[in-house]
Amino acid sequence: MTRTALLFAILALTSTGCGNSETQQAPGKTADDTSKLCPAIAAAGLAKQCRVDTGYGSVDVVVDSFDDEVARNACAHIADKLSPLTAQLSGPWKLQIFSPYRSDKPTATCVLH
Repeated sequence: MTRTALLFAILALTSTGCGNSETQQAPGKTADDTSKLCPAIAAAGLAKQCRVDTGYGSVDVVVDSFDDEVARNACAHIADKLSPLTAQLSGPWKLQIFSPYRSDKPTATCVLH
């Protein structure tokens, strides 16, 4: 009898989770949502390289320019194009534009909605 009760307790924990379900994200939701971002950027020809960093909540792209104003304009344009894909992301996400000529820090950053 005790063994059966333990089995049911383990099944209940594994099926409902061990934490507060209101604060936990559905497994794989962010990864599934972000997996479409770089292909969309590439298909539109908006950037040379793209990388999604789920740990920092950022989409990092390389735009072939060293001009900060071009980077800011590209950031706003790309963020606007991605808005249908980023609307359902949980937490704050940002788009960072990097230059191939200065990759130590982003030349522009904007919020993804």
